[in-house]
Amino acid sequence: MHDSGWLIFAFSSKLEMLDILGDGPYFVFGQPLILKVMLEFFDFTTTNMMHMSIWVRFSNLPLNCWSSICLSKIASMTGKPVHCDVPTTSITRLSYARILIEVDLQVDLPTSVNIVLPNGLPLT
Repeated sequence: MHDSGWLIFAFSSKLEMLDILGDGPYFVFGQPLILKVMLEFFDFTTTNMMHMSIWVRFSNLPLNCWSSICLSKIASMTGKPVHCDVPTTSITRLSYARILIEVDLQVDLPTSVNIVLPNGLPLT
């Protein structure tokens, strides 16, 4: 624990860190525990959070949209993609893709995104 109150977690690998981020959300005494990847030159005096990672579901995607490149492009319309959950990467749950995305808290989040499929058809 840093003197400023920040909790710092060390992981043995980037994969382990992504697994922990991917298994959330986490709660401590009923309150959400917000986990973020620490910036290289993190300022421990900062108290305002302008970005947060949230899980976003993209429902009813066609199968040809389940590649990592396509999912990343779709997620980028909302924010910065961080990680996909295991059922998404293994394509074992086809009703929705679940992606951890870092979003700007100062901007309204969209309730949907519009994309154009490779065959030219629009999809919301």
